[in-house]
Amino acid sequence: MTTTNTGVAAQMEEAMTNKKKNYDEAADWAEHEMTLPENSKTARRGAAAAEAGRALLARAHAGRPSLDPQAKPGEESPRRQVRLPLAVSEQVDALAAAQGRRAAEVMRDAITMYVNEHASR
Repeated sequence: MTTTNTGVAAQMEEAMTNKKKNYDEAADWAEHEMTLPENSKTARRGAAAAEAGRALLARAHAGRPSLDPQAKPGEESPRRQVRLPLAVSEQVDALAAAQGRRAAEVMRDAITMYVNEHASR
């Protein structure tokens, strides 16, 4: 028996519906029926749970990593803005696309090369 594309799509839709239903059921259980041990050393509730979550994220240094390898945890790289002529902006975009990189990386490399070349003068 061969399954048609329509049959596969229907099966996938049903699986996704069941998955959402399972998540919804699990969330409902966690919010209403689950009980935590009263004297648990790991279970957190309310404000204590929120604080534990914030502390965990702070320890993980969540967010984008700094561009500076010497930066301290949580320290952001300085941001600069520059306006470019349209033709130059389009060239940067084309170069970035050709290299499979972001335009910001191309511009960062170009500025670094310029500064390194002219800093010793």
